[in-house]
Amino acid sequence: MKRYVFITISRAKRGMIAALAVVCALAIVAAGGIVWQRRAVTADTGSADSDAGVRLPIIMYHSVVGEGSPRNDYQITASQLASDLDWLVERGYNTVLIADLIRYTRGESALPAKPVMLTFDDGQLNNLVYALPQMERRGMRGVFSVCGAFVERAERERDPSPLYAYMTWDDLRAAASTGVVEIQNHSYNLHGEKNARRGFTRRAGETRAAFQSSLIEDVSKMQQLLRLRAGVDAECFTYPYGFTYDGSWTLLRDLGFKAAMTCREKVNHLTRDPDALFHLNRFNRSGYASTEAFMKKLGIE
Repeated sequence: MKRYVFITISRAKRGMIAALAVVCALAIVAAGGIVWQRRAVTADTGSADSDAGVRLPIIMYHSVVGEGSPRNDYQITASQLASDLDWLVERGYNTVLIADLIRYTRGESALPAKPVMLTFDDGQLNNLVYALPQMERRGMRGVFSVCGAFVERAERERDPSPLYAYMTWDDLRAAASTGVVEIQNHSYNLHGEKNARRGFTRRAGETRAAFQSSLIEDVSKMQQLLRLRAGVDAECFTYPYGFTYDGSWTLLRDLGFKAAMTCREKVNHLTRDPDALFHLNRFNRSGYASTEAFMKKLGIE
């Protein structure tokens, strides 16, 4: 609330006292106006930026299926996704991508008010069929993290079923071209294919040097394929299974990545420190939970 000071000078003989009072009063009003104006400008920017950092919840989706299909901890229905997205829109949340976080830490731009990130892991075809159109209709954006071995299986099988098939390289290129989704690296073959290493886990008897060399080979292969086959330069690595080791983030940084996403369920508080982007936490969206119950875990009520 503004406070105004009114001063009336009734007699000339009070000149000196009145003059001093007027000066003081005007200074108070001016100072108050300046403070008020600065606060108003800050409020009107719509920016989430603050000295304390930015609160960023990240949702981790996997499979999104049609109605009547089974739900599980890693599979939700299209109507559940629609309910989640509407919940976020109604509460004023704005979706951001990895590229937005990178620009924020570089000081190149602010993040919007009430930012949230939607991520979809593994590269399932139903993300393209159900998730992308729902985000597009609401003016929202999301991140697809894909595994190269799954993409190449889709290239061989050419299975059109959105229930269990994966996206091809052409599908990924088409998705990226919409501007709705951002494609990121989820490894080439560290996520469940036959004889694959399970994420960033070291095998029994394996030297640290051999372990790291294997990781570099896999992750670099996927980077090259994304660039050549999908036209994408991924800047974020999404850990398969969330598995990491004590040298994970420095290895990724040395490979040119700017961020990494884990599976730890915790809300992020971002500052301008670019290294903080290598430890992004996410909440897995189980198909067994209601939208209200799930969003409560994230503090989005």
